[in-house]
Amino acid sequence: MVDEQTRETGTGQQGTGLGFRDLSMNEVPASATPEQSEAPRRAGGLTLIIIAVLLAVTVIAIGARAISNAAPGQEAQDRLRARLMEVRPWQDGIVLDATYMAGNRLRVGFTPRLGSSDADRDTLRKATFEVMQVLMAERPGKDLYIDGFQGDRQTVTARYRQKSTLIGPGGEQIPDIVVRVEGDPEGGMGEASSRGRPMR
Repeated sequence: MVDEQTRETGTGQQGTGLGFRDLSMNEVPASATPEQSEAPRRAGGLTLIIIAVLLAVTVIAIGARAISNAAPGQEAQDRLRARLMEVRPWQDGIVLDATYMAGNRLRVGFTPRLGSSDADRDTLRKATFEVMQVLMAERPGKDLYIDGFQGDRQTVTARYRQKSTLIGPGGEQIPDIVVRVEGDPEGGMGEASSRGRPMR
């Protein structure tokens, strides 16, 4: 009888695998674990790709802008100089030189003999306005800037906005050119060459 019980118990234990089945971990389908671990990796990889693409686009845009605004070559510099030699401020010795600093920026050397009197400032303003008109013809379709120097001191700044137009006193459209000369009222660098109001 003991043998029968032992046999039955042994058989029962053998049938249940000695109870180890209860100690084993729950079985998880093989496909569930990789999917769960791959999801964050895929999201992280996608984020890195997006960041890399944005960086590449930014670098390309900055590079294209720098290239498009690079100072033009010697031929353009010579052509600008030839055109400036035809205007009165150059012929009168008020404008001494002009050099491209970028595709939209010109450094102009003015005579140092002009001082800070109202008449001298007005002369510098008119000369700068004429130089800007030449620059507009040479570099169409751009916002343009002039840095004017007398010796080593910058005394003039000018800018032209190509998408803006002013209305003159007689209703005529004039280019939006603003020239500021050192010593002008309104905070040291004053207003303006094209005396008009913005076109609405």
